[in-house]
Amino acid sequence: MTEVEEAQFWQAIGILIKNYHALNKKIFEVVITQVEKQQDGRLCDSSEEELGKCLKEDPIKRTCTGLKIGFKLLPKKLPENILATGTVDFVNNKYECQFASDDIEDFSVRLLKGQLVLDSKQNPNWLEFVLKPKLLSWSQSKQDESKLKSLGMVNVEKYNDLYKKLKEKHSQRLLEYWKTAQESTDPLKFIYEDLAIAAYLIVLWGQTQTEPKAFADLGCGNGLLVHVLNAEGYKGYGYDIRKRKLWSLYPEDTQQSLIEQAVDPNNFRLDFPDVDWLIGNHSDELSPWLPVLAGRLNTNYFLLPCCPYELSGAKFRRRNTKISAYQDFFQYVTKISQECGFEVLQDRLKIPSTKRLALLGIKRNTSKDLEYFVQEELIKYKTGDSEIKLREKEESVRNCTQVDKSIIDGLVLKIFNKILASKEDKWAGRLPMREIAQSLTKEELRGIKSECGGIKTLLRNKHEVFEFCGGDLIGIRTPKPTAILQSRLTTKKRSCFFKLHHPFGCPLEDTECSFIH
Repeated sequence: MTEVEEAQFWQAIGILIKNYHALNKKIFEVVITQVEKQQDGRLCDSSEEELGKCLKEDPIKRTCTGLKIGFKLLPKKLPENILATGTVDFVNNKYECQFASDDIEDFSVRLLKGQLVLDSKQNPNWLEFVLKPKLLSWSQSKQDESKLKSLGMVNVEKYNDLYKKLKEKHSQRLLEYWKTAQESTDPLKFIYEDLAIAAYLIVLWGQTQTEPKAFADLGCGNGLLVHVLNAEGYKGYGYDIRKRKLWSLYPEDTQQSLIEQAVDPNNFRLDFPDVDWLIGNHSDELSPWLPVLAGRLNTNYFLLPCCPYELSGAKFRRRNTKISAYQDFFQYVTKISQECGFEVLQDRLKIPSTKRLALLGIKRNTSKDLEYFVQEELIKYKTGDSEIKLREKEESVRNCTQVDKSIIDGLVLKIFNKILASKEDKWAGRLPMREIAQSLTKEELRGIKSECGGIKTLLRNKHEVFEFCGGDLIGIRTPKPTAILQSRLTTKKRSCFFKLHHPFGCPLEDTECSFIH
């Protein structure tokens, strides 16, 4: 069994104190409301900062014998916050947590002879299979002090309360819009993400006293964020190069606020002089331009960078390969913002996306010559064309959707039968990609390559039939039962491939299969 040292134990407890929500999915966040320090036999006021120092302090040099911590647990759904008290006992290497709610079980953790001893009256399984593994992991982890704290720029309690209200107020209607528009994108991801961003902006604007006279969301896509902010009383507009199906379903006021127009960085001018905030919500090619446009137009900005691009519109060229591509691009956009004179603020949002880092530009030094920097960047990273090339209004589609369906179906069936004939087992088979390609005619290969980039894309698009088995091998997927949901956002639309074409049919019952039997 892994032995835990005293310093490691208190490191784990320090993480637990601030991250109880990592152990309970019903809790959104933990807020420390009070810290008291036990010293010389009495309790005296302390701080969250001192709490951190005491937990990291060398036990020999530590002067306090314990700490008492007051918490608020912010639930994701329940209307009322849950109060809790944590007690740190340095003398006995023990931590206790008590909750003012019958829904959450009190517990204690103690370090005894290098082992964790956990106690709870009613929930031993949670202790053994959830809390203990987390504590052991946290005790061995290396703490990254430079990591950006989530929602560091806003009052988390206000944010959580508002986010819950926005979900209750808007989510059902937005789901109906999605169904009506027959959008293929995941409604839950987009709706909850944009509601979270709206809540964040509203709280941020209130805290920083920078509520917009009007905002402009550049590259607004489906216009969802514009719609929610408009509905909450914030005047604003959305610009995008293409109108989306959802636009026509929004209320008339929102429809009039959504403008089908390309945002050309060299020539873009706002149609509305009262705009004092620019928003870039996953604005792709416009992301590096947002601080520049904010500087030119003398506005504040909020940017959630996503796909990395140069100012020229070309794919981003890495500057620092020692970090992730996303971090590299984020640092690049931060540099652009600084060169535009902004005092750059950073935050990490809590949204259902891996791209959660946000940049904020509120204060700006107007003496900075941003145009010189922009021209230098364009010259340094030009693509060979003198013009800046961002997204075209009509994008070419190369994902098999433009190939005649009967041709695709024929190719899929041909490949399926070829793999099936390899007879690795009764149900399926495996073949190298090279052998599959050799079984197709030159005309067949040319047809799919011109429209979808090749056979690999075709197989990926038919992921319900084929699977990539590592290396060069392609196999036939074994269907897995899907959870039977009480309320499905989508209905079965396609026939089951295995029911139609596999010699043994589909191994699933109709109620278990995602496709029509």
